[in-house]
Amino acid sequence: MNNCQIVFTDTAKADLREIAVYIAERAQDKQIAIRFVKELRATAKILETFPESGAIPRDRVLKSSGYRFLTHKDYLLFYLCDKAENRVYIMAVFNGKRDYMRVMKKFL
Repeated sequence: MNNCQIVFTDTAKADLREIAVYIAERAQDKQIAIRFVKELRATAKILETFPESGAIPRDRVLKSSGYRFLTHKDYLLFYLCDKAENRVYIMAVFNGKRDYMRVMKKFL
């Protein structure tokens, strides 16, 4: 099987921007924020080769919808794998300390 194409949805791109702004403000350093977002993107890149390597959520609705997630430090990257299109869609990226069901409900 060829490598999967990684597609960040508009929501996920907006999430990355929000994370970058938050970190830049907290750290008072733009470079730290940029580096962290690059780390998140690098984590997602694993899915090119191993699209089903993410953990399966405990929530049965998310599980039955086919969601998986990767973790990077305190952050979760929720994604869907479309085998027919050979694509992985990164749906949302957010701090794992948040109530992820409330965040993910908008996708169900």
